[in-house]
Amino acid sequence: MTPYDILFASALVSFLPNLKVLSVRCTELSKPVLVILLKGLKKLKVLNISHCLITKDLPPPAPMKILAKLDESILEKESRLDKFLTCMSDSCIMCQRTQNDEGFMRWYKCADLWKVDEVKSLAI
Repeated sequence: MTPYDILFASALVSFLPNLKVLSVRCTELSKPVLVILLKGLKKLKVLNISHCLITKDLPPPAPMKILAKLDESILEKESRLDKFLTCMSDSCIMCQRTQNDEGFMRWYKCADLWKVDEVKSLAI
């Protein structure tokens, strides 16, 4: 997790408090940042974290850990949402691509797939 991630999440909470739909799919997202978004965006109705690398920071010198599934603390916070999209499957091609691209999806590699699991109101 970088200070930028926390700053970005805090900026969303501060400057877009009425945000109702958010998609951050196919990115690296630390658990603390996800908590900031879920707790801070009170009017959020839809969150798409499909194919994200959800990371947990461990004390140095341990490297960050990629979570295989969401824990109860996150599931409890997301339960208030109308829609919560997630996919963290090892067999999913998009999850594999996100992991191979280290959380920086190269969209040109999957131009035909990018709309498949996007929030309908955001898909063009």
